[in-house]
Amino acid sequence: MDLLKGKEIMVWAYMDNTRMYQALRDYGDRISQIGLFSFKVNASGEIYESGVSIATGSTMRTYINKWPHITWLLTVSNDGTNSIFAALRDNANGAQDTFLTELVRIMEKYDFCDGIDIDLEKGDDYSTATASTAMFKNIYNVVKTYDRTKLVNICLPGMTSVNGSVGGENWCVYADLNSYCDTAAIMSYGMAWAGSAPGPVSPRSWLEGIYDYAVTVMTPSKVFLGMPAYGWNWRIHDTPENMGMTYRGVSQTYYAARHWLKGKYNFTGDAPPQPFIPFVAYWDNDNMVPYAFPHVYDFMEGQDATDYDYPQMGGTYNGRNYLVAYAKQQHTSFGEVAVERSGDDYNSSSGVITKYDGYVTLGENGSVTYTFTVDAAGTYDIAVRLCYPFWDKNAIYVSLDGSSVHFSEDRLWWPYWRSTFWITLKSGVALSAGTHTIVASVDVEGAQFYGFCVCSAFEECPSAGDATFTLAPRQFMDVNGDMVGPDTGFKLTLEMLRRKPDSALIWYEDFRDGLLTSYFTTLSGEWDVWQTPNSTSSRPYSQLEGYGQFAWQYSGFGDLHIRAQIIFPAGFSGKAGVFLDSLFCCFNYDSQCIELYEGNALKGSYSTSFSTTADAALRDNPTVYTIEMRKRGTKVRVYSSSSNTLRFTATVSDVSGYAGLQSDSKVCCQLIRLGDAWTYEPYECFDVTMPDGSSATFGRIERSNATWDEEFQVFTLTSDVEESATRSESISSDYDFFHSDTMTDVVCGNDYTAVITPKDINIWISRLFLGDADGFSILYYQDVDSLVYWANQAAYRWGLKGMCIWSLGQEDMRLWEYLPKQT
Repeated sequence: MDLLKGKEIMVWAYMDNTRMYQALRDYGDRISQIGLFSFKVNASGEIYESGVSIATGSTMRTYINKWPHITWLLTVSNDGTNSIFAALRDNANGAQDTFLTELVRIMEKYDFCDGIDIDLEKGDDYSTATASTAMFKNIYNVVKTYDRTKLVNICLPGMTSVNGSVGGENWCVYADLNSYCDTAAIMSYGMAWAGSAPGPVSPRSWLEGIYDYAVTVMTPSKVFLGMPAYGWNWRIHDTPENMGMTYRGVSQTYYAARHWLKGKYNFTGDAPPQPFIPFVAYWDNDNMVPYAFPHVYDFMEGQDATDYDYPQMGGTYNGRNYLVAYAKQQHTSFGEVAVERSGDDYNSSSGVITKYDGYVTLGENGSVTYTFTVDAAGTYDIAVRLCYPFWDKNAIYVSLDGSSVHFSEDRLWWPYWRSTFWITLKSGVALSAGTHTIVASVDVEGAQFYGFCVCSAFEECPSAGDATFTLAPRQFMDVNGDMVGPDTGFKLTLEMLRRKPDSALIWYEDFRDGLLTSYFTTLSGEWDVWQTPNSTSSRPYSQLEGYGQFAWQYSGFGDLHIRAQIIFPAGFSGKAGVFLDSLFCCFNYDSQCIELYEGNALKGSYSTSFSTTADAALRDNPTVYTIEMRKRGTKVRVYSSSSNTLRFTATVSDVSGYAGLQSDSKVCCQLIRLGDAWTYEPYECFDVTMPDGSSATFGRIERSNATWDEEFQVFTLTSDVEESATRSESISSDYDFFHSDTMTDVVCGNDYTAVITPKDINIWISRLFLGDADGFSILYYQDVDSLVYWANQAAYRWGLKGMCIWSLGQEDMRLWEYLPKQT
């Protein structure tokens, strides 16, 4: 039995500090492989010595001689410089040829080495994958030609699939590189970094995605699971530019993190006035990593709100509990109500009407009359409750004592389609005591009347709800045993997740309500909805499946944004995608292209790759591809991927008609979404009432070439450009931090209230931090428990070669006592 199977440990000798050499001295017997970070390569392919010295007589030579069981590799790095990577890959001016010769030279010079460790980072996209693989093949062959016993380790970015790099390193294809290495260290650290939102450096979701994938395309016994020995301390009391920093994060060894927790450091230069306070660390049981909040006096997650209003609702992602609203609801108030009647409580009717519980639907010449009595003469507001069930059932007349008002709606993106809404019939109207009459009559057949309200003060607005938090700052005990608080005051920092705007929503269909034949029609072929069997959910996961054309029962679509998430079942062939009248935007599976057709004429194409999903994974773990087109007049933009990447534009005829899904053969779809071609919903802005009673608005972005709708908080482009061209400010896909001014009236010992009121939907209320205005932070670091846990996952879950750690000298030294001896 091989007791070390899956338990080998690789490290890099990079720090060149006392603790690195201490670890080598005391625990070299726990290490199986070391990359000596002593060489750099330039764009000419020349290798020069830089970093830890390995010359004769160097400190490192002592340990090279002491530990002959360790595989000693010469690490060659490009310092993450893209231009160097590209020059080597493309053999620019013979750079790769020189590089290969140089590898042999340094192995000859340092003949004690067991091989080469290649750390080339910041390659390019998937289009360079073949050339990149060829470079690694050449490296491997040159080393083996020189000496078959020499080993090649390659350092690879974390990939969760082909084209699945979070950092854009899509040149890397694990399956293709597998043959050109003896070992591969996957650098699965750096998801969180100095410029990112705070979080685990190697979160569970990323690690699981990487190694679940890697073991299917690489030889597991070649692979080291990469883990950090370091952490980061992110200062969150202000913006980086105000703090004189490029990024908010500062790298921390384990022992630097421990100093924060023991109160040895603070944010005023490790000197007064900020007190020196020991802080407790927490354990992230999802990501198996410790963290702390130095100089934070109270904090809340989104779902810790003492009260929140619908449509705010709770959600959980990677262990984080947040609040979010996915759609606005109409918020109404009526003051004192004098009369309220439902739509089915009428006095008389004429023409065609259909009476339901609470409302009436008006048909041909349909009219309903209501009489009501006002007890006292006065000034009143009168509101009516309507519903437009579809885009062609969108107008109605309502009169008060013979004075008629026409209500209609033509905006496809209007948020109250298919739901009831209140609207003003008369505002501030003088009514005499006695009987009055309201009549609702048809304009467009199918519109619905739900009733009316006579009241003192009617108001309405679309609302995303709000959330109220109670914050209770209390004094801490400092290192001298004294009870202390902030010297300057408090700041409130809000951790929020905003998103880039999307087209103003017309329809979102995930088929979880089944096949809605009232709204959809099959124009050709056959279509049905599959739903998860035996699900206890009221809306189980579902997929539309079929072939032909499947469309909304509305033939008036013109300018439109339409998006679909497509799944190709085994055996699929032909084209599948979305259509608008004669326009067909599709994946052509046979040619592996995204294409746009007008009738039979090909209007544009983009080469890519996609694959089918095996029957066993079709429902539970399908491979999903996103395709979309935005038509504005005679121009169509075609996008794909989950990041909505623009692929090409084309000029077409200004057509209108039905819209929906189209496929040559049986395909599956888990989502289809309609949006407006010109109008966008921002997901960025929120109001805050601070603990000291002040208020602020955060996040709204100034835009050009756009008009603003104050009621619905949407904007419409005035010229045919991409939305991103209307703003100079970027929107992170990560958590953002927003900061109050210093609050001197907030003191320890009292309880305070903070209220967050999103003005937009799709904003995650993640966490609130009430901290010392002189500085407070989020600290994530790596300790023995975390590293041992993931070492065991490498061995027993994925069957890998072992774990690799960046880098020696930053770690919790207790780690080595819990790792097996390699000799």
